[in-house]
Amino acid sequence: MNYEKFLTNEEKDFKGRFLEEIWNFSDQEIESTHDFIQIVFPLNKASRSVFHGHYLDSANLIKNIKQNTKIKENIIKSSEWFLSFLKRNNYWNRKHNHNHLRITRVIESLRLLVSDKEANKFYQSVLELVESNNVINKITLDFWKNS
Repeated sequence: MNYEKFLTNEEKDFKGRFLEEIWNFSDQEIESTHDFIQIVFPLNKASRSVFHGHYLDSANLIKNIKQNTKIKENIIKSSEWFLSFLKRNNYWNRKHNHNHLRITRVIESLRLLVSDKEANKFYQSVLELVESNNVINKITLDFWKNS
């Protein structure tokens, strides 16, 4: 899979989906599909949750992504898209939920590929969502804080 072309919406992912198609997922599709988050928010390490084997496997690839304005814009758009999913659904605001790992990945990907500012902005937005009814475990909250 070519991450640069996928993240600019020029090529499909390993499952035949354009980035824009993923952005059009219903809330049910977002919740029940477990292989998109790793490609929409790539990291420089393989996922321990989903084993499709796609990740940013070279410093040169990371550098190219960080220098591509369109990719950075799309990663930010993806973070806003995922945040809107979190805003529409509150069932993830519990002690344990798989969306907590997704939130961690978004923060880490933004920090790696876009900026600390965007990562912190997403993190603060998530905290605002749980502020009034926070039941998320302290370990997860600390993990987000330190991601």
